[in-house]
Amino acid sequence: MLLAAAAASAGQTAILAFLPTLVDPARGALSSSAHDFHVASLTAVHPLAALLAAPLWGWIADRVDYRAMLRAALVILALVTAPIGLVGLPELYALRLVAGMAAAAIIPLGLLCASFAANGRADQARRFTWLTAFVFLGDLAGPLVAEVSAAILPRAPLMILALGIGAVGAALCAVRLPRWCAPCIDGGDLPAPTLGATLILLFVTIVAGGGLAAMHVNLLVTRSVISLSREEIAWMLSLCGLGMLAAQIFHARLDWLVTMPRRLAGLTLGLLAAALFLFPVAASMAELSGIIVAAGWSSATLRLVTSFWISGAAAPSGLKLGLQHSAASIGQALAPLAIAVVAPGAQHLVLWGIGGLSLALLVSLPLAWRPRAIVKSSA
Repeated sequence: MLLAAAAASAGQTAILAFLPTLVDPARGALSSSAHDFHVASLTAVHPLAALLAAPLWGWIADRVDYRAMLRAALVILALVTAPIGLVGLPELYALRLVAGMAAAAIIPLGLLCASFAANGRADQARRFTWLTAFVFLGDLAGPLVAEVSAAILPRAPLMILALGIGAVGAALCAVRLPRWCAPCIDGGDLPAPTLGATLILLFVTIVAGGGLAAMHVNLLVTRSVISLSREEIAWMLSLCGLGMLAAQIFHARLDWLVTMPRRLAGLTLGLLAAALFLFPVAASMAELSGIIVAAGWSSATLRLVTSFWISGAAAPSGLKLGLQHSAASIGQALAPLAIAVVAPGAQHLVLWGIGGLSLALLVSLPLAWRPRAIVKSSA
């Protein structure tokens, strides 16, 4: 299950560094504005598909055997990843759309599987942390695997990754996965958040995903200060994945996710805001690297906090996890689209706008979300 989560995320990040070349193979056939528009749009298509599909897959998984859906999604993801580089621009949009729909099933259903296998909230938190860690391990490994694959098969740079995803899907068919909750989670003193708290946690998810996606697209489009090669873009994306993975390993060794989630979310929102404000003014590769790692750490932490607490203390719900994944996809889709439509010199305003939203959430989070664990600790 851990490898399935890594495969789903690797399929998304692996292609990003290749998008500028895939959009304009002739290098000059498109104008700069048209090139940047297609790069940003292709980045947005994947999360846009996930935004629409994730709640549907979660709702279906609550009613049928989720295991068949999970295995089928991995096979489909492998099939639509393999032809990348061999098709034209319209077909590339279609492949990205189907890949987003497949990934929208794999990650939420993986979390649902972890919830079914957990024995209590503490065990659920540990399983969520490690599963999310492998999601970000895929973010780290995807660009690196793609570079190796491109060196071997230049015309089909993701073929080796596609074979790996297919192998994971085949292996998952031989693994026993829990069918139902065993036993259903006992929330104890960690109740599910209220409706208002759930809404603000979903908004935190949107901002965290949007901030990181905006940075990724800014790496791909033309930068006035630093111009990056494809290999440097892949390195930056892997650095981001490294920061995300490091955050999960850090939280796996501590219990802050359970004992102080609101404070953890607040501190991380502040870190994300700082990274977003500093990113457009980075003047060196060292500065850019540090900002990317900080953004990856903060986005990963916020996603872990929101997915765990939105899931609630009642019986695991595929629909709830699908909605949380959909919320993450909203930000990942809207931020690239915003960059696609703004003037080339105004792209930094998108980053600063998301940074401002992060600060607003930092202020409003204590008013809307009061987990019982925090209330007790402050009494």
